[in-house]
Amino acid sequence: MNRTLWKMPVPATGLIRGPDFKELAGRKCEIAFSIEAEDGSEKWLSLGFEGVEVFKATYLTSLGSVDPELQRQAYGAIISVEESSWLAGVKKSYLGYCATARLTPKELQHLMICFDDGPCYEFICVSFSLVPKP
Repeated sequence: MNRTLWKMPVPATGLIRGPDFKELAGRKCEIAFSIEAEDGSEKWLSLGFEGVEVFKATYLTSLGSVDPELQRQAYGAIISVEESSWLAGVKKSYLGYCATARLTPKELQHLMICFDDGPCYEFICVSFSLVPKP
């Protein structure tokens, strides 16, 4: 069963700006977007992904290639996809590399979030966090 790790504080249709995706140094990625705060001002939220092994973005015209049930679960929420052939394949390669390089492997997970009409972002990574924004 997939787990919900975080939900947007407003409906996914309520974004003012974004989502804006950035690939950062150190195998990190960030998705930033703004919503209307309780006082009516614009509030930016940023989702950080660390230890990223691989990521993908699926846009509106190709959303049909993403499992509809996963899309529904990940709509406006970050979910951990528990049974993923993509994760299994990446883990196999990752664990093999770590064994050869004598590195201690970290636990990888398949995370996913879908925004209104896409994009749908997916990550094989170590962790996710809400990044504070001023």
